[in-house]
Amino acid sequence: MHALEMTLHESSMSLYRETFSHIRSFPPAFWVVIGATLMNQIGNMAFVFLVLYMTQHMRYSLPQASLAFATFCGSMLLTGLLGGGLVDRLGVARMMMGSLLANGIVLILFPLIHHYPAILLMCLVWGFAYGLYRPSSQTLVSHLSAAGLHKITFSVYRLSINLGMSIGPAIGGYLAAHSYAAIFLANGIANLLASTILIAGLARTHWIKYRPALQHKMEFSFIRLKHDPLLRIFLFGMTPVSMVFFQHESTLAVFLYRDLKFPLAFYGWLFTINTLMIVFFELALNVATMNWPYRTNFILGSLLITIGFAGMLYASQGWHIILLTMIWTLGEMILYPSASSYIADISSPAHRGSYMSLLGTASNMGMLIGPWSGAIVMEYLGATGLWTACGLWGVLSIMIFRYAREPEARPRLQTGEEKA
Repeated sequence: MHALEMTLHESSMSLYRETFSHIRSFPPAFWVVIGATLMNQIGNMAFVFLVLYMTQHMRYSLPQASLAFATFCGSMLLTGLLGGGLVDRLGVARMMMGSLLANGIVLILFPLIHHYPAILLMCLVWGFAYGLYRPSSQTLVSHLSAAGLHKITFSVYRLSINLGMSIGPAIGGYLAAHSYAAIFLANGIANLLASTILIAGLARTHWIKYRPALQHKMEFSFIRLKHDPLLRIFLFGMTPVSMVFFQHESTLAVFLYRDLKFPLAFYGWLFTINTLMIVFFELALNVATMNWPYRTNFILGSLLITIGFAGMLYASQGWHIILLTMIWTLGEMILYPSASSYIADISSPAHRGSYMSLLGTASNMGMLIGPWSGAIVMEYLGATGLWTACGLWGVLSIMIFRYAREPEARPRLQTGEEKA
């Protein structure tokens, strides 16, 4: 038993050494992007409080506030379908800087706008600027990643996002108790600081002028669906499981509070568990699985997410919920870095921005449709109907992912033991 424990400990330490060995090989420009993304996410709080700001501070009705939020989300969704061509054509670094600057200006001006039509217009511009940053940054991260290391680079990228999101809304909650306008101001300043980090860090690099699709005619992102069957299958598979995954930001809270009578603080602790698991284990997990076939990652990740939410059918105690949260978090850690890595591998450099935008669109579709349809199912069929529907949506993704194919000539990275 002692020998087994020693072997597992040595294997674990070797895995972490391997992880940090790969991380040290990343170029300085990569860390500039990570720093900007972390700053952006720390300030990323205004959209979380938009409905409360509209109803509590501006005294608009809930339907009016919901329409403003839907305008923001719809604009962000359209960005994924249409904006990828701009990323490829105008350059990833410039689009990142431009989106952060535009986002910052819109947010700083937002509290000064009081007329409802003007607020809707601001939400439209805000959603477009907000939606451009993620595919732009993911595209640049993929360009900065060595062949075979995409899963590791996107794990570090997700780590910065999760760290930022664990801080931002908490700060927003404190600010909301004193001034809703301060939330938008803080978010806007954080965006401007993030753009400053990018400008200072990338100004003397070739990335500031890098425009891979300059020699190609301008195309909208959705055109790529017509030409690439690998992309179509993958995106069709991602949407249903994303519908399941984003129940954690909507109906799960209602289920825990209304059906199981847990305090809202318990729901907040689930996010802490999710974030801690990602921070401490996602990198090492993706080092261990970086040579797995993509199909395996997609199916296993989807399966774990599906079990984590469909298993709520049988949950009645706190430890059940915690265990299921750990299961769907494990699925998240496998599926989403693999998804970004797959997009980087199947796309050409000239069209990678379009591909990353479409990945964001599939995820955003799940975020929009999943909570909405989940709430409807829960209203008419109760929690049993909701978690059964999640099981069916997850199975649909697993069935689609069975037809996912590997990219041609996918690079395989050797581990330290294999090199030895």
